[in-house]
Amino acid sequence: MSTRLAVISLAALALAAGTADAGFTPAWSYVPTTLRAQLASRAGGTLYLPSRVALGYRYRSGAKVVNGVLTVPFTQRVRVRQGVYKWTGKTILWHTQKLPAGTACETWAPKTKTLQLSGNKVYLSDTGVAWRCVTDRTGRQLVLSSTDATAVTSALDVSRRSNAPTVALSVSPARVARGHTVLVRGVAGGCTSGDAVTLLSHAFPAAHSFAGVPAAYAQVGSAGRFSTHVTIPKTRAPGSYTVTARCGGGNLGLLVHLTVV
Repeated sequence: MSTRLAVISLAALALAAGTADAGFTPAWSYVPTTLRAQLASRAGGTLYLPSRVALGYRYRSGAKVVNGVLTVPFTQRVRVRQGVYKWTGKTILWHTQKLPAGTACETWAPKTKTLQLSGNKVYLSDTGVAWRCVTDRTGRQLVLSSTDATAVTSALDVSRRSNAPTVALSVSPARVARGHTVLVRGVAGGCTSGDAVTLLSHAFPAAHSFAGVPAAYAQVGSAGRFSTHVTIPKTRAPGSYTVTARCGGGNLGLLVHLTVV
């Protein structure tokens, strides 16, 4: 995938914020639970896999850990007719490996571009590889890389995740006067503790935004829980507004309503 296509993939991910009520199936959940456990054990106790990959791609087979490098292929599946699909020869490769000692993440590979999305700094090379770095819960610095920049942006540790992560979202009070504050809270199942949840609503202040929608942020705590207070601008027009949330590069799939008076 070229750098230009990688940037397009990131732009498409940003546009997906407008469909937060649609939900999505995390890409990592297509890797069987027993296989995930085996891979996590071989990879040193953690397993970083993407929540999202390019449209139509999912895991089929071929995941392995060799010399400490995790490789997981995601293969394109196309629809032939309703209920019938076929696999193609197109594959996105996912890699997780230890960052070499004394190496800065930025210089892990020749860099041509740096992008910032949902709090993640992603580097792009002219060979089509995208990467970012994380510190896992054992203190190791890891490089997450792929030929799909969207995958790199949405990656998280899924070694302890179930296939049906719990999600929840609420706003209180649901009816608020302009200039007053609401509490937005919920559960971001599938997102790692310390990640940031992006809360989106046209009722919120415009100091921060995501894909053109005013945004607020909350940190994920234990069991995926998050909460934050948001003050509604005094100039916000009265009316009914939606509130959605995203984490790990994907929408939580929930939508709640807030009435401003």
